[in-house]
Amino acid sequence: MLLKRTLYLSVFLIVSVAGQAQINVYLGGNIQGNYSWIRGDEPTKEPGFGAGVSFVYWEYEYWFLKAGIDYTRKTSTVLEYPDDYGVEPENSDDKINITYTEQSIGIPLTVYFRPWEQGPNSILLSGTLNTIIVANLKLNSEEYGELVKKGTDVKTRLKSNVGIGVGYQRQLDKHKFLNIIPSYNIDLRGDPAFNSITLTVEFIFGIY
Repeated sequence: MLLKRTLYLSVFLIVSVAGQAQINVYLGGNIQGNYSWIRGDEPTKEPGFGAGVSFVYWEYEYWFLKAGIDYTRKTSTVLEYPDDYGVEPENSDDKINITYTEQSIGIPLTVYFRPWEQGPNSILLSGTLNTIIVANLKLNSEEYGELVKKGTDVKTRLKSNVGIGVGYQRQLDKHKFLNIIPSYNIDLRGDPAFNSITLTVEFIFGIY
């Protein structure tokens, strides 16, 4: 009888603790729209897109950390010398319009702060440090046509990027959240170096 009572009590305690345990680990996915331009002469601002997966560690109520892997496509036209085509400029007026389309894989680390919360609604502040690997860089010009660079052909294959954002979080369920975050992002180093305004829509759900 004592053994049976002990067993029942143990099961009750395990269920009670499990029911009260806080979920700290979340997984998720996101889609992105960006509006990007190259830091250079007479750049155009062009739309792009991206998507990614997220791993979130959320132990404290008012802030959490996110890591992940993102795919991003950015495009912009800029007035540039055609040296990437193997053409040496003869004077300072030899710049032409070159359209750059960059496809990259990013490994972002983001800190989120929740300074305000009311019911299921919260404000999100974000800061991101992103390590970017350029997988494909396509150049296009009227004078010299299309040129595709991959791998070691890319002048700056590894880039660093930082971003800040202010957005909105909606709690959909006990452990399900929707994040909508506009952000401003800049390449710290890179050739070409992009600036972007990005809108990220992200869904995360607790797993542990």
